[in-house]
Amino acid sequence: MKKESFKSKIVKNSFWGFLSGSINRVGSLIFTIFIARLLMPEGYGLYSIVISVVMILHIFADLGINAAFVKYSSSALNNNKKKLSAYYRYLLKLKFTFVIIFSGLALILAYPLAFWFFKDASLFFPFIIGAFYIFALSFEGFYLQMFYSLERVKYVGLKEILNQILKISFPIILMLFVASSYHLMGVFISLTLISIIMVLFIICYLKRLIPIMFEKSDEQIDKRRIRRFVGYLTIASISNAFFVYIDSIMLGFFLKPEFVGYYKAAYSLVMGLIGFIGFPNAIFLAAFTKSNKERKERTFNQIIRYLSILIIPSIAGLLILGKFFIKFFFGESYLPATLPLNFLALLILPVMIIGIFVPLFSSEEKPEIFSKIILFITILNIFLNIIFIKLFLVISEIWAVAGAAIATLISWGIYFIAILIASKKDGFKVRLDCITKPVIASVIMAGVLLGVLRLIKDVNLFWGIISILLGCLVYFAVMILIKGLRKEDIDLLKIIVHR
Repeated sequence: MKKESFKSKIVKNSFWGFLSGSINRVGSLIFTIFIARLLMPEGYGLYSIVISVVMILHIFADLGINAAFVKYSSSALNNNKKKLSAYYRYLLKLKFTFVIIFSGLALILAYPLAFWFFKDASLFFPFIIGAFYIFALSFEGFYLQMFYSLERVKYVGLKEILNQILKISFPIILMLFVASSYHLMGVFISLTLISIIMVLFIICYLKRLIPIMFEKSDEQIDKRRIRRFVGYLTIASISNAFFVYIDSIMLGFFLKPEFVGYYKAAYSLVMGLIGFIGFPNAIFLAAFTKSNKERKERTFNQIIRYLSILIIPSIAGLLILGKFFIKFFFGESYLPATLPLNFLALLILPVMIIGIFVPLFSSEEKPEIFSKIILFITILNIFLNIIFIKLFLVISEIWAVAGAAIATLISWGIYFIAILIASKKDGFKVRLDCITKPVIASVIMAGVLLGVLRLIKDVNLFWGIISILLGCLVYFAVMILIKGLRKEDIDLLKIIVHR
């Protein structure tokens, strides 16, 4: 009964996580499409440069505190609720200190980044506004973690619905009432205001759900243990910040802004698909924290199996239909993004599986495993970006963009292999044989889609939808025929529907 209860809880929270993640990614993709079409490739390239710098500093302001909040608040809720307030107050103090430091740093760096590094004066005021966005976004992310600890993931879904409605509405207001020369600044003002609204929304709900968290506590907590945990996550957070955003910054240094726009259009499409398929890591961190090693291993491999059923055909579909997705979502002016998309599509597999490893190691207070790996990979990624961008720049500027995509793909591939080796040394058995049948079904699906596309001269919206539906039908039909889907998969679907 306990096993079944645990499984049901994982499925229920995963469903809500999937729903909120889907709302987030679909809404973010719609927002990105609006912004990309509003600003056009050059303006969207400038936006991508600013948001990359802002997000790096935002991740610096986190330094693993959000993940620590999930872990220790989950532990307190499971063992001693009186400690919850003590953990909250201590981590909030750390959070506030780092947010002030890195928001201030963003203000200081605005001038040298705009005028000296990127040599574009139009970036100055967006960088200034970005500093305030870092402040608001940091606290939004911090308080949001508590919903995962409480296993009330449906509140994350409610927050995302409100968040995405506001994010999609603001670009429309910009287009109607703001002059085009102020669109870039307007975007960052909008994002800042929305984050402030979200912080107020989250705190309001938390005070109703768990008032004890905001009460004063005299409970003693092991602050040294917390600092050690946060310390290793700090290495991972800093490295991950550069790992994810450095390519856009380096492209902005070597190339004109529109080429950064092409890269980010392709990257956004891939990350949007990843978010639609996957689940927030905080769900797994809270669940792994409350379970023993045997259950963790069993749950982990089950998650990998379910994700592989979706990951493999998604990669195949994106490789075949990527050009049409770019044209449909971003417009013909972004068609050069098809080349880097062909490489970035392959990121889906390593990114999603590594995303399950991170909460696994964090739940065992072993963040040093992936911290050391990602530090090495980040340094490697920077060098690979420099080498491949300059190497392919000899061919053309769009091939230089593809060079950044190749550098990113190689880095994630090495990261994936390294973390598999580390997990094996730690005595954790990872089963990847589950991808065999999805690969077979995806190859057959790809063959059918390529045959259909040869018959269709112009893939419009109608034929695009038909192609996607046909691909899904062929894939799942083959999976059933080769017994890639089991009875327990249907049982889990029944649990989701029941919930």
